[in-house]
Amino acid sequence: MGVRSDGVKGSQSKQRFGPFMVLGELASGGMGRVYLAVSAGGRMVAVKTLLADEVGGVVGQADRRRFAREVLLAQRVQGVYTASVVAADAQAPMPWMATEYIAAPSLRDLVAGCGTLRPQALYWVAAGIAEALVSIHAAGLVHRDVKPSNVLLPIDGPRVIDFGISHAIDMTRTQAVLGTVAFAAPEQAQGQATTPASDVFSLGATLFHLAVGRAPYRDGGAGPAMEQLVRAATGDLDVSGLSPELHALILPCLALVPAHRPTPAQILQDCAGQLRWQPAGRDGRHWLDPAWTSEIQRYGERRSREVEDARQRVDPNAVTGPVEAPQRTTVLPPPPPHQDAPPGRGKRGRAWAIGSGAAVVVVVATLLLTRPWQGGGPTLVAPDEPVGFFAVETKTDGVCSTDPQAQPVRAPGTELAQSYTADDRSACATVTTPGALQVRQLDGVRTFEDAQGGRDWVVEVTLNSQDAARFSDLTGQVAGQPQPRNEIAITQGKRMLANPAIMQRLTGRTIQIATHLTTAQAQILAEALGAR
Repeated sequence: MGVRSDGVKGSQSKQRFGPFMVLGELASGGMGRVYLAVSAGGRMVAVKTLLADEVGGVVGQADRRRFAREVLLAQRVQGVYTASVVAADAQAPMPWMATEYIAAPSLRDLVAGCGTLRPQALYWVAAGIAEALVSIHAAGLVHRDVKPSNVLLPIDGPRVIDFGISHAIDMTRTQAVLGTVAFAAPEQAQGQATTPASDVFSLGATLFHLAVGRAPYRDGGAGPAMEQLVRAATGDLDVSGLSPELHALILPCLALVPAHRPTPAQILQDCAGQLRWQPAGRDGRHWLDPAWTSEIQRYGERRSREVEDARQRVDPNAVTGPVEAPQRTTVLPPPPPHQDAPPGRGKRGRAWAIGSGAAVVVVVATLLLTRPWQGGGPTLVAPDEPVGFFAVETKTDGVCSTDPQAQPVRAPGTELAQSYTADDRSACATVTTPGALQVRQLDGVRTFEDAQGGRDWVVEVTLNSQDAARFSDLTGQVAGQPQPRNEIAITQGKRMLANPAIMQRLTGRTIQIATHLTTAQAQILAEALGAR
């Protein structure tokens, strides 16, 4: 287990899990939260907790059993390229597990922000992941969710994290559990039992992503969930774009027959032969591209500042370290007097939205801008495909027609782009390109529960400053237009995730999508936007 952090969110309390004092929250999701904590001796750890049930405020026995199983499996693994478990208590009122804190970006975020890797650097990363799999499999486990976002990369080598859906080879229960489809082995997608060879396929898919910038399935594994599942189950691969230098490393891992794939030990041996280890060869600076090493260093420095700030909030008497001066804050304007806030949600700037789509199945939705950006920032994330924000020109019920003769007539003075069908096939929106925004990277995506709003789930998205300015311009362009031209289509690939109606120009970098989401709907939307 490890943690992908959105930044350290402050805590004024001195909450404890066993011997560890909480400094702040690192991440949250549908099942639990992860905190940054420190031992009495100063050791930094990430503490994963399990949330209580909504009804009764206690942890359900089924959830407690699953968490205890995850702790048991994670404790088995000992290896230099995995995140080790420090301590755990699955029987506590709020079960928790502490692992070493790895202040490093994921492979997924590095590819999104810095580009793909050259072959020699990729062999170095492959060696570390393969060695981690050797340790995992030697402990009698199959990881079952190896993917770029589950591999963190400090400068001394990758760390494989997150054993949430792992299973023990020696357990009698061997049913398949599907990880992320774009990186899952065909046998996982078919519902067959997973084996160490399944992890090898996912390793090959991860390395392909590092080399080419997409998953190896056709269309990069993107599109509606059912299409992704069919591609994976049928082994519908597209390995074009892979450098010939990497064929011998990656293509055998992607063999459709599990028995034809190499073992992690064989991959490690091949990598060692290619790298011809030198005295400095274990240091990533010897192999990685400068853009990657710079981003890893910046990430670590930013996390160090956040940790020091968190220490001071919790224990003002602690010895301080040097930190940068805080950036100036921005004050958001209050909502206009005529716009009444719904009961229980507070007085915040907002825009009502009417949305449709499988990821967000809603009748009325809301976009809330709740806080100014503060220095430091959450972890960069990138969707599997760019997310588009378009002004809606026309909208009809049902799916979009593929007949060219049935396309809507172009309105005077507008430039029509294309039409998008909602995932639930309830609506077709045709969009215009002026003012459109394509987002390839986000400064953060997280989900949390809005207890004041009927215990709905919220997906919070943080844009970078440039995209935030363009998004603000787009909301100003559509606000006040007659429906449906007052809507923005949020798209990915050929699908429409949502189409909120904008009542006024929105400003700020952080957007909360509060669309009466269930836990599952929030997770689907957050993962489409890049959260993993």
